[in-house]
Amino acid sequence: MEHDERRLALIELLGRDGQVARTVDVWRWPLTLGRALDNDVVIDDPHVAPWHARLAPGDDGALLLHALPSRNGVSFAGRAVAGTVALPAGGGPLQLGTTRLRLRLPSETLAPEAPLPHGLHGAPPPLLAGAAVFLLLLGAHWLTLDPGADYSAWLPALVGLPAVLAAWCGLWALMSKLFQHRFDFGGHLRIALPWLLALTLTDALWPLFTAALAAPALWMLGNALEAVLLALLVRAHLRHVLPLHRRAVTASVATLAVAALALSAALTWRNTDSLVATPYMSTLPPPALRLADTAPSAALVQDMAPLAGRLAARVRQARADDEGEGESTE
Repeated sequence: MEHDERRLALIELLGRDGQVARTVDVWRWPLTLGRALDNDVVIDDPHVAPWHARLAPGDDGALLLHALPSRNGVSFAGRAVAGTVALPAGGGPLQLGTTRLRLRLPSETLAPEAPLPHGLHGAPPPLLAGAAVFLLLLGAHWLTLDPGADYSAWLPALVGLPAVLAAWCGLWALMSKLFQHRFDFGGHLRIALPWLLALTLTDALWPLFTAALAAPALWMLGNALEAVLLALLVRAHLRHVLPLHRRAVTASVATLAVAALALSAALTWRNTDSLVATPYMSTLPPPALRLADTAPSAALVQDMAPLAGRLAARVRQARADDEGEGESTE
């Protein structure tokens, strides 16, 4: 059907994934929205009143939103509307019941064109990050091999990383298929590779760096730093899957990260009587990389003095536990 007049607005009804499920052209004002069939925009939502809202220009030409009597009310841009409110010139998001809409007006400011989410568009940086990760892991694996090891010893490194990465990105792509109706494997691979490089470099260089500075407190923060990087990786994937719920995603990931760190600290305390693991000799850098001054031997002896008492306490506790178990079996 053709119209001679100019389109005044466009109303987009959004699905649960944030994509446009239906559009309604607006050719005249006023406009009513609700569940009844005599509305200009009929909304099939049991949480919407028969006549829920009305849009009409005011005396000054500004578009007004009238919230009609309803149990669940109307919200615009996340704020509840009581009575009548003037809408901005560009429109914005509306919610009636559980139905989300977007009101688009001719004077809206359009966002720049977004890149396609599929594939590896702008691929050189992610691919370079992936190549760097692969080379670093191959180098670390080479250091663990015995001289003269045959090619089969390389299979875990050559096959393991690609398989794990494919499984990781495949699971996230399935979530994209569920929520956004597209299997975006390439998009999640583009997200994962730079974060994987950051995790690999942190795991390899942080212990050497902190040991070179003779900073055990910084060394003990390494696990927490890796946990934060992993949480940011998960957050990036979730924001790609649920772009309309960025705050909820950030809050959920932060809560899970704090809970995971607390659980890790509790397990470490149970095993070592300390909230964090202590440095080991394997993390020491070559002497040429040491930047801090060496500590005198007297300081080492003084630091080790309390160790005897703690070890004796653990021996007594182990003996008590053994005696308790022996009595319980009799």
